[in-house]
Amino acid sequence: MESKKITIVILLIACIFTSVPQQALAVPAYRYEAEAWQLYRLGVFAGASKDRFNPDLGAILDRQTGITLLLNFFGKTPEADKLSSSEIEMILSKYSDRGLILPWARKYMAYAVKTGVIVGTSETTLGPKDPLDGLAFAAMILRQTGFIVGREDYINSIRTLCIRAGLKQTDIDYFNKKQLIKDDAVGMVYAALFAECSNGKDLICNFIDTGIVSMETAVALGIVSYNAPGSVDPDGGTYNPPERPAGYQQAYFQIYDALAGAVDSIWLIRNEYTDTFEEITDIVSTCVRENPEILYYTGISYNSSGLLTFKYSKDKKTIMDHKSELVKKVDAILKEIIKPGMTDYQKEKAIHDYLVMNCEYDIDGFNSNKIRAESFNAYGALCLGIAVCEGYAEAAQLLLTRSGVESMIITGESRGYAHAWNLVRLDGQYYHLDITWDDTLQNSGNNGIRYYYFNLDDKRISRDHQWVRADYPACSSGKYEYYTYNNLAVKNQDEFIDRVIEEVQKGNKEVTLKIQDAEGFNINRAIDAIINQLYLGCSYLYNKEHGVATVKF
Repeated sequence: MESKKITIVILLIACIFTSVPQQALAVPAYRYEAEAWQLYRLGVFAGASKDRFNPDLGAILDRQTGITLLLNFFGKTPEADKLSSSEIEMILSKYSDRGLILPWARKYMAYAVKTGVIVGTSETTLGPKDPLDGLAFAAMILRQTGFIVGREDYINSIRTLCIRAGLKQTDIDYFNKKQLIKDDAVGMVYAALFAECSNGKDLICNFIDTGIVSMETAVALGIVSYNAPGSVDPDGGTYNPPERPAGYQQAYFQIYDALAGAVDSIWLIRNEYTDTFEEITDIVSTCVRENPEILYYTGISYNSSGLLTFKYSKDKKTIMDHKSELVKKVDAILKEIIKPGMTDYQKEKAIHDYLVMNCEYDIDGFNSNKIRAESFNAYGALCLGIAVCEGYAEAAQLLLTRSGVESMIITGESRGYAHAWNLVRLDGQYYHLDITWDDTLQNSGNNGIRYYYFNLDDKRISRDHQWVRADYPACSSGKYEYYTYNNLAVKNQDEFIDRVIEEVQKGNKEVTLKIQDAEGFNINRAIDAIINQLYLGCSYLYNKEHGVATVKF
């Protein structure tokens, strides 16, 4: 199958590119820097700058800093913004140390007093510059999640928070400090995302339900994953640290935002993950591969000033119109084919069957070597009903992800051509899914859906597929291979004959079986034996390559 050709233009020769001075990173690495960036991306952490990611993780966490961070995290900034200057002054007027409150913290401290988030350190003091310890901050978080923390509970605040978030004893010990820095606070509030609240839901799900954070952003960050169309669960169910460092994520999502919006160029962030052109192209390729809603991207160019330019095969208006159509189509398809209570296997099969029945391979474009740009993406497969392998794979990836089935796109070769298909994860094991070949193999005078490439292991699919195995998870299980899972596999010709006769006697008019030992299988002799015993006429189809036979009576 044909795979999309991506052109990458290098504007600088290697010697010039490598001679550009590397920008040293002035910010030291902190334990929760990656978490800080994810919170920033979610819009619940501001750091020390309104315009860029500057988490200032080494700052001492005093009461005013901690309160500001906490209220911003819980989405209270819009409410704090509603306080007028006069109301803020009135609330704070009784406290003699109000002059120590920094300007950016005044509305938060006033809001915290007004709503009972904090009380004064005495009747006339707030202690804005007093250090904040782990117990106090954990207790504040727990109260915001709906729990009452009395005096007897206070001493166990860190333990309670960590247990609810699925953290370990080492984390409990780590946060139990007399003086926190902002990095510690970030770690605690990030963990709180996975903690169960008083309503029985994890905090991140409550944030999504109330609109504090975007579901799509949380999914993109890997904090939650879809379990059904429009519904999510925390990824893994407990606290999971980000897999990618903050610097990588910054570059990745800067690129993602540009590609998703069909932006022509950006000034790419300079850090240790964008030092070389190879690193940049790797991030771009990863971003495109992981996000099949990105349409019509064809390549990049980059120069030493940091300008990254994107190339597309369509104009921006067309790209955005097609993306909008694709989103609506995906929602409509999933509403039609995915039902409550479906297993991941059932969802996968429904998506496989939909694509086989509603998309055709772009054979005219392939034969003429003039494949339309639409055929390379999910828009072509789902909105136009025509695609090549890449379009099938991207459409499957989009539908699988949105329905809560973990999957990825794999690229390699098949039958002498560049090719793309999918890996699907079921019960912790990966399987190969090639809908393209299952669809193109339908064009043989038989209208039934075939499952020759449905959940194969590495050994079976490697007969006509090649890929760099080190780049992808191994597929070693045969549990969910279609014919095995549905008890449609027989060992040899004798078992085939017996099974067909048995099914017909049960009233079945069509029988499809996979013969595991197909080397000595003779379909003509098998059919003769079946006819002689049943005294019925039949038609049959046998795919020798895959050892699958269908008999109709």
